[in-house]
Amino acid sequence: MAQRKEIWQIPLGGQTCPIQVTFRRMKTVRLRVVAGGEIRLSAPYGTDRRWLESFVWEREKWILEHVEKMGRIQSMDKNAGIPMTPLTAAERREAREILIPMVEKWYPVVAQHGVSMPHVTVRRMKTRYGSCSVGRGRITLASLLTKVPVECAEYVVLHELTHFLYPNHGKDFYRFIETHMPDYRQREIQLKKASKTRT
Repeated sequence: MAQRKEIWQIPLGGQTCPIQVTFRRMKTVRLRVVAGGEIRLSAPYGTDRRWLESFVWEREKWILEHVEKMGRIQSMDKNAGIPMTPLTAAERREAREILIPMVEKWYPVVAQHGVSMPHVTVRRMKTRYGSCSVGRGRITLASLLTKVPVECAEYVVLHELTHFLYPNHGKDFYRFIETHMPDYRQREIQLKKASKTRT
């Protein structure tokens, strides 16, 4: 039987990452990040997709660390190779004036579970609205969040803060978000629609 290749879009670290999945005659599952940062997953024929997604999420931290080492995170964007111009001091100040209060508003939700106030960085980002570095106690928010509906920006903020409690995107992660933001699915859909209108 010939091997079969597919491209899956799997959420990792607050962004949707393309993963090349190859089904072939083999006994074990193999996950690797190759030169250029491309994520590849090989699995035996008939392996359940939900099981494979869980396999990937359990290794989310390892994947993102290796992707970053390869300098690949930004090149996951379809416009990879086009450099992002840094924010001017005025743009950064304006973005922080809007986004920092959102972080302060939602931080108590995770603070009650022992999470320290994270350091917040705002920068220009192509494909992600936010990212979280649990080990560094830092979240990064895209300046573009100032251009989307407030409820969408707040969803991204809560999403990144929740990663301090649940590093991956498992059931507990989304259950926690839903507890504090019952309409998060609608906000997520609205955010995706806003993204498409800006591309």
